[in-house]
Amino acid sequence: MVRTYSVKYKSKSKMLTDAEKVEAAKKAILDETVAKSVEIKDDGQIVSIEAEEDEFTEVMNTVVNVFRKIDDKSEVSYKFALNMNR
Repeated sequence: MVRTYSVKYKSKSKMLTDAEKVEAAKKAILDETVAKSVEIKDDGQIVSIEAEEDEFTEVMNTVVNVFRKIDDKSEVSYKFALNMNR
């Protein structure tokens, strides 16, 4: 199952504006969780996670922590509109 989340950054300078930052965030999520895949788009503002349905709570706790390390005031939230076609 794939779910897509929105990430808001307090500071635009912390956004994932280059490929190295995106890859580092993906690697951290994949290394620290049981997620099957991670896609990060729009300077790190859209994150799609593939995992088993019963594993999302655990996976998302880690995802939130990864983004808090990037920007300690970041907010990761589920947006129904981002998941309408899934």
